[in-house]
Amino acid sequence: MTKSFTTKTLIPISLFLLLFSLESSYAQLAVPFKVRYQSYVKGDMTVIANGIVNRKSNKESTSEPYNELSEKAKLNDEFEMAYIDVDNDESTFSSSSAELNLDTSSAKKIIYAGLYWAASYKYETGIRDKKWNYIATDESRGVVNEIKFKLPGSSVYLDLKGEILYDGFNQKSFKESAPYAVYADVTNYIKDLPNPNGEYMVANIKATQGVISGGVAGGWTLFVVYEDKMDTEKFITSFDGFVGITTRPVEILYNGFMTLPEGRVNAKLACAALEGDYNLTGDQLEIKSGESLKYSLLSHPLKPVDNFFNSTIIVNEDYYTARNPASLNTLGYDTCLLTIENQNNTIIQNNTNKVSLKLKSSGDRYSMFFNAFNVEVRDSLEKIEGSKLAVAEPKEIELKTNVALNTATETKATDEKKEESKSETTIPEKKLVDSKTTEKPIKTYNSIRDMIRESEQKNAATLTTEKTKRKTVLPGADVIIPKQQKGYYVVANVFAVQSNATRFTAKLNKKGLQPQVLYNPNTNYESVYLAHFRNWSDALDYYYSNAEGTYFDDLWIMLVNTSTGNIL
Repeated sequence: MTKSFTTKTLIPISLFLLLFSLESSYAQLAVPFKVRYQSYVKGDMTVIANGIVNRKSNKESTSEPYNELSEKAKLNDEFEMAYIDVDNDESTFSSSSAELNLDTSSAKKIIYAGLYWAASYKYETGIRDKKWNYIATDESRGVVNEIKFKLPGSSVYLDLKGEILYDGFNQKSFKESAPYAVYADVTNYIKDLPNPNGEYMVANIKATQGVISGGVAGGWTLFVVYEDKMDTEKFITSFDGFVGITTRPVEILYNGFMTLPEGRVNAKLACAALEGDYNLTGDQLEIKSGESLKYSLLSHPLKPVDNFFNSTIIVNEDYYTARNPASLNTLGYDTCLLTIENQNNTIIQNNTNKVSLKLKSSGDRYSMFFNAFNVEVRDSLEKIEGSKLAVAEPKEIELKTNVALNTATETKATDEKKEESKSETTIPEKKLVDSKTTEKPIKTYNSIRDMIRESEQKNAATLTTEKTKRKTVLPGADVIIPKQQKGYYVVANVFAVQSNATRFTAKLNKKGLQPQVLYNPNTNYESVYLAHFRNWSDALDYYYSNAEGTYFDDLWIMLVNTSTGNIL
């Protein structure tokens, strides 16, 4: 029996999000998503995928799977990373494979196949010194859109040149990791194969070797649409582009269809993303249909509600292991194909012609470059005339969404209004308050902790403790200040100019607050904070209480000389 998405409704919290400086954090929408494929199909869709880099060590080769799925699992910037190369071909420097296994393949006809590859690629090779500075040892950078592709049963690689969806090499907002994403239409290579099943090999995908700020990640995803006369008719559409997700949500709108007039509405979702770490939480997907104001938070037994992008390759109910190497933890590369659980049509209703997907994160940063949606529809004779799909422009959501709790890596700004903090580490726990919407929620929880624990009990999923991910983004990394009292500082603003900090402090004093200033000699920045706590839970209570009802603008929790390893 196929497992599917579980859904839980998260009631919005009436606090504002911290908006990050574009000069030091991920751009919200680097390249707008656009429709790549759209069709009514009597058939279905699927994906296969694999990583292209793995941890390098003296004990294990990169061809050996990395299967750590506990709190001991390291992040990709805690490893020296190197190419996977499994093909025993001296003409390739990187290679990995995955198998397509369509049941009753003789009854299925491939009508579309799109290949995506993406990686972090700032320079060829690099190291990190003892002061956590990232240094290029080979500053060269090769072409990213030329790779090799081998079909099942073939001994010869095809040379592919793809369309660059995005290259962050010269972009300030992605300058530390320089991620890229590329697309190639490979339909003509696959559709006429006598049997499309078998091993697909992808080689010579470029990625940094060694280390870069934030860690090296990379991989490839093959998206396939096929006809099957014995299957139901579906509306299938795919998008690609490049969007870096932090705390500002991005919405993708699917329309141009009409769900079944009665009975269960069945739908699937596929996606691929870069830099979703297994032990960094906060990344989320939400979905709603029609004109509903309520989003439902998506999860899966292997993808917790608050860590959806968690360095895994999932197809339907389980890890997809028909690949070489078959790492359960792909160290920053994600691909999934999941059925949306829609019991009693609580998520997607009958006679609905619009579904919205919302991408967001209150913690772990990630970049999505591909997604696809699939829903059963009425017979093709009843298709919607002149239908089309669209991507909603990025915008702030009116109902205040999940609050970001950040370890602030201070960022330089030109004036008081623009000075913001870069999120480097976030905490998964959130409290919930009653929504003002008149729509009755499916279920509410006292905290994300309760939500995750219930999911863990139901699905026997292993919940891991979040680690602090160390990233060096100029001018500093984790907030380590010698001789400063350690703990959790609830911060209202960060300033590069002392006079601005003084004016802001005076402004808060007039409101009856008693702010203090934390000076970081490593950066010469001053953080204005409202309270300091030794205990995480006390800081969290203060944070969610809006500083005990006294402050309703941006706040975040800055960790100083401490960690988040034991908060759950």
